[in-house]
Amino acid sequence: MVQQALAIAKYVVPIVLGYAAGWALKRRPPGFLFTAVVVVLVFFVAANAAAVVLRNIGVFLALSILYSLALVFITAVLGSFLNKPEAVGAARRPVISLYVAAALAAGLAVGASAEFNYASAIDPLLLFLLFIAGADMAHVDVRLDRSVFLAPAVAFLGAGVVGFLFALAFHITPAVALGMGWYSFTGPYLASAGDAVGGAYGLLVNFLREQFTFLLGPVLARRFSKVGVLAVGGATTMDNTLPLYTALYGSSFALYAFANGVILTALVPVMVPVIHQFYICCM
Repeated sequence: MVQQALAIAKYVVPIVLGYAAGWALKRRPPGFLFTAVVVVLVFFVAANAAAVVLRNIGVFLALSILYSLALVFITAVLGSFLNKPEAVGAARRPVISLYVAAALAAGLAVGASAEFNYASAIDPLLLFLLFIAGADMAHVDVRLDRSVFLAPAVAFLGAGVVGFLFALAFHITPAVALGMGWYSFTGPYLASAGDAVGGAYGLLVNFLREQFTFLLGPVLARRFSKVGVLAVGGATTMDNTLPLYTALYGSSFALYAFANGVILTALVPVMVPVIHQFYICCM
């Protein structure tokens, strides 16, 4: 419990410090800084996972892509039933998708050809991004919209629908869908539970969900509600995909994205084992 609290505080403190700095300096950080940090973060995340992606090919890759896309689109659609889509202008800097795609490709290429501890760069960059977001928030009128907190429920609803369909059609444990993008937990857990196939899907599907959130987020934000688009990111919205949401909806939205990620991150380690064991018993 103490370790979890410290882990959350680790990401809250930079926002608070950034807010204090922004208020004291009376200046907002330049807008291009958000995009730059997002692109660099995506590069290192992709490079860090290159070996995982390139080891899983063929049928696993094709089905994993289909699975992750189903999670993304069905979740976005379900969210839009609960919260109306907003004007296109709500999604800022849509050109970011081009930069992200380039960063993803470059990261995978570099990660596959050069060994390096890419993960070591991700956390410092993320903390810096949170500091910038905090500084920007000092100059933003924050209005809490209660409907945004529907995102965790929508995320689980989407995962339940997709997980059931793929379990029925392809006999893949629905626990894969409940991973909410947390591939470093879901894959290893399922593999250690004796489901080697489920472990492979748990790793790749959830990694791809995170990457498709980066790639498709700007497009989805133009057609679906904030609730649906936020739910798509799953547990990753408190860290890896948080930069995307600040780029799409502004620094004040970091509060919603962070809260959504914290809730789902706390629930995934409970829900994945429970759903997997239930699936095994009902097979």
